[in-house]
Amino acid sequence: MAARKPRRTEHGAPSLFALAERQIVALYDAGVMSPAVLHHVVAGYADSGIDWNEEGTLQTVDGHTVQQAVVLVMMPARGLKSAQKDFMSVVAHLAASEPRANAAKEEAEAEPEEDEDLLSQLSGDDPPSKSRAAAKKSTPAEPKRAAFNPLVGARAVQARNKR
Repeated sequence: MAARKPRRTEHGAPSLFALAERQIVALYDAGVMSPAVLHHVVAGYADSGIDWNEEGTLQTVDGHTVQQAVVLVMMPARGLKSAQKDFMSVVAHLAASEPRANAAKEEAEAEPEEDEDLLSQLSGDDPPSKSRAAAKKSTPAEPKRAAFNPLVGARAVQARNKR
């Protein structure tokens, strides 16, 4: 990949978009870019205040801009006529889906009692409750069924002498 150096901010450091662009182009060129990978890359920049409208400077090995590469990965059946617009909708969607993941983590942390119960059950310290034991006893044990065997009923093939 013969990429140019990323744009620099007034402080001399590369802009966030230039870093994200470099990361996305490198993953695309390596052939490992997938919607899940792209989601993780965009989520990493979600709360950083990145300007996704910035003009890209890099191109992929097949000559696409970063916007076109993202659209090709996320919307493969879509044309590249409005790649910038599609790119912005993809980024907005991926960046907006990150807070829901954080909300799920907060909900999981809010209920540590259930986690303690589960850990005690898994370790075997807690005797099974009476309702579970009764449920286990009430269900009759089913006999083990025979699995499909393609050789049942097969006949030997007679050998023919071909001379």
